[in-house]
Amino acid sequence: MPLASEDALLWVVMARRTKIIATMGPSTQDPEVVRAMVAAGMDVARLNFSHGTADDHRQMAEWIRTAADAEGRSVGILQDIQGPKLRLGTFPEGPHRLTRGETVEVISSEVAADGAVPIVYDGLLRDVALGHRIILADGLVRLRVTDVGDDRLHAEVELSGIVSDRKGVAFPDSDLDTPTITEKDEADLVVGREIGVDYVAVSFVRGAADLERVREIAGDVPLIAKIELASGYERLDEILSVADGAMVARGDLGVQYPIQRIPAIQEDILQRTNRAALLSITATEMLETMTHAPRPTRAEVTDVTNAVRNGTDAVMLSGETAVGDYPVRVVEVMAIICEEADLAPSPMRVDFLSQVPTFASATAKAAVQVVEDLGLHTIVAFTESGTTARLLSKYRPEASVIAFTPEPGVFHRMALYRGVKPLMFDRRDTTDLMLAAAEKQLEKYGLAEKDEVVVMVAGIPPNQQASTNLLKLHVIGERARRGTRRFGASD
Repeated sequence: MPLASEDALLWVVMARRTKIIATMGPSTQDPEVVRAMVAAGMDVARLNFSHGTADDHRQMAEWIRTAADAEGRSVGILQDIQGPKLRLGTFPEGPHRLTRGETVEVISSEVAADGAVPIVYDGLLRDVALGHRIILADGLVRLRVTDVGDDRLHAEVELSGIVSDRKGVAFPDSDLDTPTITEKDEADLVVGREIGVDYVAVSFVRGAADLERVREIAGDVPLIAKIELASGYERLDEILSVADGAMVARGDLGVQYPIQRIPAIQEDILQRTNRAALLSITATEMLETMTHAPRPTRAEVTDVTNAVRNGTDAVMLSGETAVGDYPVRVVEVMAIICEEADLAPSPMRVDFLSQVPTFASATAKAAVQVVEDLGLHTIVAFTESGTTARLLSKYRPEASVIAFTPEPGVFHRMALYRGVKPLMFDRRDTTDLMLAAAEKQLEKYGLAEKDEVVVMVAGIPPNQQASTNLLKLHVIGERARRGTRRFGASD
């Protein structure tokens, strides 16, 4: 299976380090559009399992893999499962306006009755107490419970707005007894395994147990915890102890918390995730204007830049690409913004990452220190599992990180690692042969010049998932000169 064409590798020398996740949807139902998005800079494609059929997602995954091969790119696939999202029931008489100050009744039902607001949740009367807030219509309407009756809640409208069929509901003050994942999620995770997704994003994570249940079905695919509930944010350290990464899901967080707190919460989540040596993603409304306009607002450009400066590994496009008018253009614009933001030295530097194997962490940190002290431009990593490349990424080198791996799955997963350019690489029997083959590829693809000094890191012996324990300052072309001298040529 071709995983990197020899004539399409210019992407590896681009200045952009921050990775781009783009959501697939109705606007991307064309293999040529998908390929154009890959060419424009999409690093990871998000399959939103809240929409579409299993066959839709299988087809899209095939188009993504084909486009990545054609462009010589490593492109990951992120499966985003729906989770136990609560919604309003239906309003047979049509949308209904709730006015600030009025008292409304709230019932557990699929259908509105006698003017009451229906919420599809059996535990409504059990889990929601006096004084708790109820957020309707994805944050547009807010109620506060004033009385708990035998069969309904009474609530005062604090924020006016219109409610309609199947809109989202949130209970930021209530500890809800909802399932970790739904039957739909379980079926979708099976589909994800069949497709061979590279990551699974888990919605509405409240604690470590939620991720452990998903892992039982998903297998060993890395899990990204979506931090979108107040309970999830409050248990962030517990979640990070079992997750492979965290996503700042700002849309739902903005419902759970006052909107003025979201920037500080975003920065906190990114910092704590990076200190845990895990992957960090910032999502929701990053270039929302470009859903229907060919350019973003200045505020959106600033928002993306701030996320990069906060230390995010990746930024995510949602409706902008899934249902937008300019799915390719928005990826191009996001790439330009991130490339400019990446020019400044990262203010998000981590100390020694002790939560991971210490040999690997120490070697990665030393490699970054060496390139900075000597003013070098390239770190070459050999990795069977991707851990070496991920640790290098977390130490935020200004040098490029070229990551060689013989594992196709690792090749795709490393597409999400900030500042890492993955390349496929056949296994070699010895360390000397491995370094010599890598040098040839670096020269062949113009990733390093003759006599350039690069830092190489690897685990020895080769071909094992051993801890990274080798750091070598390597001069490109030096091995060839030594070989010439060995066969009698004069100096």
